[in-house]
Amino acid sequence: MIAIDVMGGDYAPYQILIGALNASKTDIPIILVGPDQFIKDELLRLDPDWQTYPIQIQHASQVIDMDNEPVHNVRQKKDSSIVKMIELVKIGKANIAISAGNSGAVMVAASLILGKEDNIERPAIAGLLPSISGEKILAIDLGANTDCKSKYLYQFAELANKYSQKFIGIKKPRIALLANGQEDSKGSTLTKEAFQLLKQSKLNFIGNVEPFDIFNNKTDVVVCDGFSGNILLKTLEASVEMFAHLLEKDLEHSAHPQLFQIENISKRLASASSGALLLGVKGNVVICHGNSNSQIIEIAIKNYTQFFQ
Repeated sequence: MIAIDVMGGDYAPYQILIGALNASKTDIPIILVGPDQFIKDELLRLDPDWQTYPIQIQHASQVIDMDNEPVHNVRQKKDSSIVKMIELVKIGKANIAISAGNSGAVMVAASLILGKEDNIERPAIAGLLPSISGEKILAIDLGANTDCKSKYLYQFAELANKYSQKFIGIKKPRIALLANGQEDSKGSTLTKEAFQLLKQSKLNFIGNVEPFDIFNNKTDVVVCDGFSGNILLKTLEASVEMFAHLLEKDLEHSAHPQLFQIENISKRLASASSGALLLGVKGNVVICHGNSNSQIIEIAIKNYTQFFQ
């Protein structure tokens, strides 16, 4: 059962509802979290037969907006869609929570309601990045913690190592730090301190990597603070979009098979960026990009349903 924050995201609630509705048509059971009468009215408008699909509704009267301060609003808005969504995981009514809303609020709510894993001070967002070889590279943290300590980066590496072993099937994942050069001396004060912690650990730490190394499959895991990771992710997304736009423009008068290949690439990249896991909490929480459309929401629901089977 998937709990969906209907009110979270730049294009909420409509794009979220459309994505969830489409996913439910493939027999995936879904709980839509938000104002119940509004959700019922919109579902009826979108599809008069919506009640024939495996959809439930959990009422939530409040919304935590994208620009709201996370901690205060999670504590004050106990009837918000984010809080109610996480509570469904806590009580076992849902096994996965998915939100494109305020990522800080999702992290705070998950930490407070579900609790953090042992020896983890800060949960982190981990996502799979594409590589030239076709292998997926796990990146952590992609935005949950903009200000970090070196021990947090070490904990992120521990989380990613366990995740890679359990879910990706890599027995001894190669772990690297994102830096501005491969040399041991490269990086900020933060990454240099984290470098020493990782070097002294039992993890399969291979040193520093630059962005180009990540996409050339030189590591299985790349560790960074949330500020750098979020910029890495958004730069990748923007670069892909720009490249696809320029290529399509050049080929607009060319043969259709080439355009079809662009569409296939776009679909693969959309699947890769359909959502990221919040690691370090005692439950399955997926955070989607704030600008996720119905396609991304639908893909996230399908991907993570299959992933956690």
